[in-house]
Amino acid sequence: MQEFIELDCSEGTGGGQIIRTALALSVLLEKPVHLSNIRAGRESPGLKPQHLTAVKALATISNAETKGDFLQSTEIFFSPKKTSPQNLNINIGTAGAISLLLQQLLPVSLKEHIELHIAGGTSVAFAPSIFFLQKDLFPKLRLMNAKFSAEILAHGFFPKGNGRVFFKSEPSKLPLKPIVFLETGNLNHFECFSVSSALPSEVSTAQAKTAKRILLEKFEADWIEKIESKQERKDTIGSSIDLFACFEKTVLGANALGEKGKPALEVGKEAAEKLIEELSANSPIDSHCADQLLVFMALAKGKSEIAVSKFTEHCRTNISIIEKFLECKFAVEGELNMPAKISVEGIGFK
Repeated sequence: MQEFIELDCSEGTGGGQIIRTALALSVLLEKPVHLSNIRAGRESPGLKPQHLTAVKALATISNAETKGDFLQSTEIFFSPKKTSPQNLNINIGTAGAISLLLQQLLPVSLKEHIELHIAGGTSVAFAPSIFFLQKDLFPKLRLMNAKFSAEILAHGFFPKGNGRVFFKSEPSKLPLKPIVFLETGNLNHFECFSVSSALPSEVSTAQAKTAKRILLEKFEADWIEKIESKQERKDTIGSSIDLFACFEKTVLGANALGEKGKPALEVGKEAAEKLIEELSANSPIDSHCADQLLVFMALAKGKSEIAVSKFTEHCRTNISIIEKFLECKFAVEGELNMPAKISVEGIGFK
């Protein structure tokens, strides 16, 4: 019987990030893991609905034996077996981030045909949006041979959620190819996705108009926009704007969310200023994408190198967890919360 890999979730950024990376690698490598002190320092400790939903989905995919998989649990024992193809309906039950649930399932989806119909939040605070997966992360992973796609069927905002996403993966050709992102190339155009639900159509229009004005005053580039307003919906209320700077060699993104009492002009301005901050580092990988690439870089065959706009605490935590599971060593040139270069010789996982 294999020994459990022991991980204290109070280290680094705590809970969510460690849970996602550790359980994904546990399933992929068929190594049992014991997670303790899950989100111990938070106001509401333990597993939230989105964490628990992902744990249960992984357990189904890997026929795992589990202990501690219930809401507010601060400890999990997870013993995976062989994975198998799946077609699952998953309901987070809240506005929990669909993107974070998928982040936990992506490494496992390298090996199997997976189809998921997921209900939850498509654009929520402290999480990447589904637009980010579509435009920023998945195209980079496709260069490594990962075959992931996500289709937004309905947008969902905090607190009601009720967003719907269809995710699909095909088995990848393993080992993955390494990636090198060290230059951006020339800026070609900006892409804007401005969305609102159960609000006047002027909300999504104003968000996009403000972001366009701010960005095109500073940069000379074409502008492509998609504006969507679902005034008739009553099952979710909110707005979001996602912005992407599309270069010759890469794409960088940023987003902002509407909230009660926050003018649409401020939402557009916030997203534009976030993107300008990402662009100021002149790095080809934005701060949100950086930590999500690390697992795949470590699994690939050969050396991967990325220049990131900011070396975040999430990056540092993810590196620490990955190195506990895989025989690899990341090299980081740069300081925390500053631009940096991250490289690793991948293990060539098959």
